[in-house]
Amino acid sequence: MIFYYTRTQKTKVAAEALHEITGLGLYALTAPVSEVKGFSFWVKAFKSVMSAKGCEVHNLPDTLPAEIYLCGPIWAGEMAGPLKYFLRELDISKTKIHCVLTGMQPTEKDRESARRVIERAGAQAGDIHLIATQKTMPEKDVLIEHLRALL
Repeated sequence: MIFYYTRTQKTKVAAEALHEITGLGLYALTAPVSEVKGFSFWVKAFKSVMSAKGCEVHNLPDTLPAEIYLCGPIWAGEMAGPLKYFLRELDISKTKIHCVLTGMQPTEKDRESARRVIERAGAQAGDIHLIATQKTMPEKDVLIEHLRALL
């Protein structure tokens, strides 16, 4: 199973590429979105994503397999709030979590931060892959080849 959270649709491309490689089901995580426009929207969006006040999973299965993939953004060196909320709300004590995380310039600190979040939630951290998006996401075909080499 692949669970993903995206605000700009960049991470969705990575999740879809992972789906094409593995054939695993895709599940979108959504978070409340502000109706405010302009700069205020981005400030509220950033605060809501970092504060993790909730998220929903559409068509969540009754049980989780022993291993799942979690895809989402890294913002300010932290896994996006809805991903953290998702990890806290599920019984994942016997689950190994693999991640594909996107960000402008993700670093090893981001990888270790994600590993700590997963372990604090009571799960086992698996492979954590970082994808630099800069201003645009790599084309899906390029991502598929990149992820294939990593998996």
